[in-house]
Amino acid sequence: MTDLGKRLLGFSPSDSRITAEFQRICGIKIHYAQKDSKEGSHHNGLPASNGGGNSSINCPSSYVNGTNHSFSNGHFHEADLKNHHINGICQNGVANGFVKKESISNGLKSRIKNSSETNGSTKTGHSSNNQTYDQDHSKSKPLVNGHVGEEDNSEWSVSYSVENPVLYYLFSFGASLGNEIFYILFFSSTLWNFDSYVVRKVLIVWCVIMYLGQAAKDYIRWPRPKSPPVVRLEQRYELEYGMPSTHAMVGVAIPFGMLIYMSGRYEFHFTYGLLFAIAWSILVSFSRLYLGMHSVLDIIAGIGFAILLMGATAPFVDQVDKFLMHHPHALPIMVATCIILCFLYPSLDKWSTARGDTTLVLGVFSGIYAGMWLTGKFHPSDVDYFVTPMPEAPPFSLALPPVPDMLLALVRQVVGVAIVVVVLTGLKFGILNALANLMSLDPKDPNTKRHLAVELPYKYVSYFLSAAAATYVMPLLFLRLGIARPSYYSEIFNLT
Repeated sequence: MTDLGKRLLGFSPSDSRITAEFQRICGIKIHYAQKDSKEGSHHNGLPASNGGGNSSINCPSSYVNGTNHSFSNGHFHEADLKNHHINGICQNGVANGFVKKESISNGLKSRIKNSSETNGSTKTGHSSNNQTYDQDHSKSKPLVNGHVGEEDNSEWSVSYSVENPVLYYLFSFGASLGNEIFYILFFSSTLWNFDSYVVRKVLIVWCVIMYLGQAAKDYIRWPRPKSPPVVRLEQRYELEYGMPSTHAMVGVAIPFGMLIYMSGRYEFHFTYGLLFAIAWSILVSFSRLYLGMHSVLDIIAGIGFAILLMGATAPFVDQVDKFLMHHPHALPIMVATCIILCFLYPSLDKWSTARGDTTLVLGVFSGIYAGMWLTGKFHPSDVDYFVTPMPEAPPFSLALPPVPDMLLALVRQVVGVAIVVVVLTGLKFGILNALANLMSLDPKDPNTKRHLAVELPYKYVSYFLSAAAATYVMPLLFLRLGIARPSYYSEIFNLT
């Protein structure tokens, strides 16, 4: 950001310290303690030195939320944060919350150089602006009862305490609104139990935003906030780049997409819907700051990019939907286009989950539309009974369904998701083993999935077939079980 922009705002939105400060305000206390190389591990989690179990961490200084605090005889000397280590026990936030630890050896791997500044925080004899933090939390382990000290080769012990469990679970839920499990539950429940006409349009917007947002990450290659001073509470996406935040983009696309495409089709209080969509977006965006995964600038860019793409996509959504639903060649054209987009994805300078997740999105998108296209072309004759020749004209009344209908919806959801998950798991296992054997690779080796020739078909084919089963096979199964939602087929054949 330019100096003028910084002066106008009073801060740089890309500064990692802003994210770290937000974490601190929300009750996350971060502790850095330099450990002695001879430090061992006691059976109860306390560091053992000279054969004792009650010795403290031996380090000249320690840092809490990026601040230098003296450390001697196992005690922190700080009056402001009221946090101290006694005999290696972190006593901050344990009573009201919980404490976790992340190791820096192979983790926050900071071979801290001789410099004195780390993002503005002074660290005696150690460093920062030029150091690289190579994060791999595969060896991160939780503290036991707040105890610090496990045997490793790290120079620094990094621990954090969560003093506000309510915010922790709230923001963890917010972050889950952009994860795979949420997508499975959201699209299945709305397709089987609500209105596929609305959801198809949201699906188009979601696919465009996710593909371009993920591609932008690997094109811009802007790193996530530095850790330290930030502590990353989420491991799933930490190898991906941070700009823009695709969680923030999806946090705009899904709730506002539902609001836009339900308007005019359903009668409801638009103001309430707008407030709900805004609250959804805020929760998802702030969750990314809380978990230490994005800077303020990443969030702002993600929201702005999502609004731009939604505006550019909206005029074409109806035409694209009609083409994909009824054109005789829509299925092969759609599948070919999605596969081409997989190969056009920006090349990676390092492996991350971004390419695989983008392939997953394309697989789900094309699979859902493939299932509905197949329903229109190949369906048993008794399906026609559920297609209303002259459907009720919108706007429809939006109200809670009767209790029997709610129970049927619950049964559809439980049965449907269980079957789809089993199918998906089986497909993943079969495809991975087949590709690994074909390429003489070990299917149990995690690196096998990182090969381009394995990752793309493994992700695309498994999610494409699972999504197609969800929209073609499952509705037919619901029909045979007598728990079908009748309007599902009207929404496909009448496109209204």
